[in-house]
Amino acid sequence: MRRIYWGILLMLLSAGGVAGEGDGTSAAYTVDEIFQNFKAAYDTSENFSANFEETTLFADKRNVARGRLVFGKPNLFRKEYVDRRDASKVVQLTILDGEYGWTYTPLLNQVNKMKWDQERQELVPGIGASLGDVKKNYDMALIPDEVANPKGVYQIRLTPKPHLVRDEVRDKGKETIEIWVKAGEWLPVQFGYVTELTDGTSQSIIVALTQIERDKPLAPELFKFVVPKDAEVIDLSEN
Repeated sequence: MRRIYWGILLMLLSAGGVAGEGDGTSAAYTVDEIFQNFKAAYDTSENFSANFEETTLFADKRNVARGRLVFGKPNLFRKEYVDRRDASKVVQLTILDGEYGWTYTPLLNQVNKMKWDQERQELVPGIGASLGDVKKNYDMALIPDEVANPKGVYQIRLTPKPHLVRDEVRDKGKETIEIWVKAGEWLPVQFGYVTELTDGTSQSIIVALTQIERDKPLAPELFKFVVPKDAEVIDLSEN
């Protein structure tokens, strides 16, 4: 199954300004300054929407998926993967209605239903990292980029500290999270996961966001899921 909740809290947008932002010049930000702007911005926006392109690389294989996502505070989320040839055709739909998460695959006419912890506030959904515990749980590093930095785009790499990594995960390899943040409004424009396996291979998932919008009027129906007729429902909400 795809990482179905990676986009829920990636709408950390900023209300404030810092000298050098948005003027097309490179500012000497520290990783802490960038992340604090990124994190603090969450409190200033009610919703966020974007198109995405998700690229998965493993060994010599490359897979690209595209779609749309919408987030509304505090726990409302809609994500659509679309057909490669016909963007109007949804091939997988995920909706978080504030209480349950629903994932529907039309080809299988199958629905997965999951309970959502309403107290959960993840850095990147599916990872389980609280926004407030990043310094406690992750080593943060700013990755220099001579092309992106002068354009005001900064890459943060988060590496889990030893206490955060379960033994069974540690035995399989090391995973890091990478986030690209645009100075000015501090929009997340790209993020990814990189897993280095113990056999020397690696897998990466990179998600690029485009046509980003914030605080637009949203229809409540976007976050309501109706089980399609005759669909098989796999109820995981008690697990």
